[in-house]
Amino acid sequence: MNSGTPLSGQNDIVGTVLTLGENMKLAIVSDQISTDFREAVEYGLEWGIEDFELRNMTTGRVPYVTSEELEQIIDVKEEYGINVSAISPGLFRISLKEEEQLKLELEEKIYDSFRFADKLGTKDVIIFSFKRYPNEPQSNYIQIVHILGRMTSLAEKYGFRLLLENDIDYWCQTGEDTAQILEEINSKSLRANWDPANAYAAGEIPYPYGFLAIRKYVASIHVKDAIRSMNDNIDWVMVGQGEVDWKGQFQAIMHGIDLKYVTIETSCKPVLEYSRRNILQINNMVDDYILDDNYMIR
Repeated sequence: MNSGTPLSGQNDIVGTVLTLGENMKLAIVSDQISTDFREAVEYGLEWGIEDFELRNMTTGRVPYVTSEELEQIIDVKEEYGINVSAISPGLFRISLKEEEQLKLELEEKIYDSFRFADKLGTKDVIIFSFKRYPNEPQSNYIQIVHILGRMTSLAEKYGFRLLLENDIDYWCQTGEDTAQILEEINSKSLRANWDPANAYAAGEIPYPYGFLAIRKYVASIHVKDAIRSMNDNIDWVMVGQGEVDWKGQFQAIMHGIDLKYVTIETSCKPVLEYSRRNILQINNMVDDYILDDNYMIR
């Protein structure tokens, strides 16, 4: 760690594990603390976080890290007793025009991602829905659904679950169009990694409208916030300082949604400081909610 005394084990944890209810936990994308997994875990545990989504590491984006770093990740996981909530290998962050890369992702990267996830003890793999290129024909939608359906069948065969993340300029940008593809494929092995801030960036009002469309498919949520600048650019900001109605969104997900993880994806710099602030902000939001007579978040 960059300051203070490094943690040597769980007995040194000063934070209390943060939960958002009986079955829902607060997680964080580890690179939103540090690409050094040990450092990310030590800070996370201080802040009450024991669940981490893996994406960008010191030697590359998962699953393509060095064997030495993979061993270090496994060692840290076992030493501190933390959980890997999901991995995000960046599958299908390409357009259909990129035929060579698409072949590689369908024939190799998906399998490498499953193997990597299995070694880290998670069954959840985040994927994307292909970038849209200028003047792309709408008829490509059929091919998108076909490919994602094939990958879903593969995930089901090997005991994994794909989490489809919405992102701006992809076939799934918003809650509404993500829900449409999920309905087309209709499998429990393909659910949504709902990102309200990305939906906002794509022009949707994420809560309540995007969430109403996608809520029955949501298996995890990425938490960040955004504002649109005067020149129409998107700026990522601390949770609660942007245009996403996070108070409303948190109230909604704590009313009967079967959700295991809510995952911080800070996205604004400096990520270490803003990740810490986001955890405090989310904790404060949740502390204010009385959901009903039998369910109180304290």
